Amino acid sequence: MPLRAETLLAGPRGRRLCLEVLRLAPDGPAVRDATWAVSWAAQALDENPGTILAIGGDSSSFSEPEVSPAEAAAALARVAMPELTDALLFQALSIAVDLAAYWQPPSGEDVLAGTDELRPVLERVAAAVIDAPGSDWWGSPVARDSQAMVRWERACPRSETPEEIAARWREEQVEEEISFAPRIDDTRLSGSWWSTPAFGLPRSTRVRGSSGPAGLALVEDSMGWTSAFVQPIVAPRGDVIEIDGSDAWAELCRRHPLSVTASRQNVWRWTTGREGVWVQPDWAAVAREAAGVHLTVAGYLGTAGRVIDLGDLGASTVAGWGPDETFWFTPTEPSAPPQEWACGDDGWVRV
Repeated sequence: MPLRAETLLAGPRGRRLCLEVLRLAPDGPAVRDATWAVSWAAQALDENPGTILAIGGDSSSFSEPEVSPAEAAAALARVAMPELTDALLFQALSIAVDLAAYWQPPSGEDVLAGTDELRPVLERVAAAVIDAPGSDWWGSPVARDSQAMVRWERACPRSETPEEIAARWREEQVEEEISFAPRIDDTRLSGSWWSTPAFGLPRSTRVRGSSGPAGLALVEDSMGWTSAFVQPIVAPRGDVIEIDGSDAWAELCRRHPLSVTASRQNVWRWTTGREGVWVQPDWAAVAREAAGVHLTVAGYLGTAGRVIDLGDLGASTVAGWGPDETFWFTPTEPSAPPQEWACGDDGWVRV
C-alpha cells in the first residue's frame, strides 16, 4: 500500500516523525524559537514532566514559561521545510522509533503532536514527506532479496526451531493471562506491553546498501548498543502476511484473536487512554498459515501505539515491533558470512 499523508497523521509515531523533521531543519533563529516553544508546551502536557533544576543565579525568581499548543504551532509554522534528503528522513524516522514507549503515558511531545493546533503544521510536513524519494520504500512489502538479521553485542542465537518457539510462546501467553487474572482490578499492575510474535523467532529487515539493515537503527527504546553481528539470510519461501495499516492488523486480530486484557489492560491504558477489553493476534495460529509476517514502515507509522477498534472483540494496538521488521515462522538460512558492525558518532559502520 502506498504511503499517504493521512497515514502519517493517524498514528502517534507518524506524527512524531513529522515533528522531528522540522526539528532537524538547519539551525537558525526560527528553529531555535520553535525548539524552545515545543519544549515548554510539551512540558505542560507531560504527565511525568520531571523536575527542573536551576544552577547558579537567583533561582527563586525563575518561573516556567507558559507556552500554549497554539503558540508552539505558530513557532513551528515559521520553520522553513528542510531539504528532505534520504539521510534526514531516516534520521527523523529513527528518532520517532527510538522514542516509542508503550508502558507509560505518552510523552509531552507526543501529546503536543496530537493536538488540533499542530495539525495544520504537521499536514504540511506529511505532504512533503510522502513526495520525497527517500520515503518511497516505506510502503513496500518485504524485500525478499535483501534481508539480514541483527544480533546485538553478545546475545546468543537460539537453538530451538521457530515451530517450537511459537508453540511455547502460546503457552506463556496463556500462563501470563491466568497469573494476572486474580489481580485484574489492580490499576497499578504492569504486565507485558508488546504485541509482537515471540522475540525468539528469526527477525530480519531489508539491507539499505552500505548503511546495513534497517534494523540496526530502527529500534524502539534502544538500549544504547554499540556493536552487533549482522547475518544476511535467504528469505524463506511461502506467504508473508503484510501489515500495512490498521485494517490489516484488525483483520489478523479478528481471524486469530487472543485475549490479553489481564496482562496488558494497564500498560495499554496508560499509553492510549483507553479502558476495556484488549486483543492481539494469536501468533501461534498465524504461524500455521504463513512463512512470516512483515510490518511495513507505513504500517508502523500509522498503527504503532494507536487504538485499533475491533468492534465487539474490543481493541488492539501494535507495540514493540520495529518498522520493516519481518518475523519468520520457518527456519532461515544464511546467504553470506556474518558481519560485525559498530556504532560511532557517524552511525553504524561495518567493521
